[in-house]
Amino acid sequence: MRNSNVHAWGASILSILVLLGGAGAVHAQCAGGTYVIDLEHGTTMPANPPGALTVLALAPTQNTACSSGYAAVVRVNMQGSSEAILVVEWDKPIAWTVHIADSPTSDGYGGDAGTTLNNAELWINQMILWVATNRTNGVNDNELAQENLELHDAAMKFEVSNQRITWAPPYNVLETPNLKKLYAFPDTSNPAEGSYLYLGLNRVVGNFPVRQGCGAIRAMITVE
Repeated sequence: MRNSNVHAWGASILSILVLLGGAGAVHAQCAGGTYVIDLEHGTTMPANPPGALTVLALAPTQNTACSSGYAAVVRVNMQGSSEAILVVEWDKPIAWTVHIADSPTSDGYGGDAGTTLNNAELWINQMILWVATNRTNGVNDNELAQENLELHDAAMKFEVSNQRITWAPPYNVLETPNLKKLYAFPDTSNPAEGSYLYLGLNRVVGNFPVRQGCGAIRAMITVE
């Protein structure tokens, strides 16, 4: 790990977190901790993630349109936590750059491989953000939101909690406390899934190599 680079981009993304989240500057004090991934070089700070986080994959992107960059999947254990916060920086995004999924086999466009009915997801592909509901209560996944983004030299912040997700800028919030159609912690459909949330960076969470990308260059994950 090149510490000089880590400190430089770590300071940069912390500044963005303060700008986007106001009180977000204090999140590093939470029990869950904070973890930063450099997706240009495949390095992290600290070297080992906090206990609530597990890095399931960190490898060069498989998108042939990308000349460089890394893709990652991180599992977040939300048990005992109020929310997970993700801040992402981009330079020149190509294809799939962010995926926030409630199921480990989700791969965009709604649904999963049959792991759980609680399979809500948000994804960004070609700078278009989508949110799809889960398949609980006998209802198929439905599109809840779609937004065209401008992500060249940009940053966004996402906050995920039980039945709620927000993103900014511009600030948007979706929540389904009564219908129970968003992220569920713990998983009421498949108890083996516990309170896990999955984050895909420059790729989808599920094993689908053609749905990878590049251009997300740094990510900060905080669990509180």
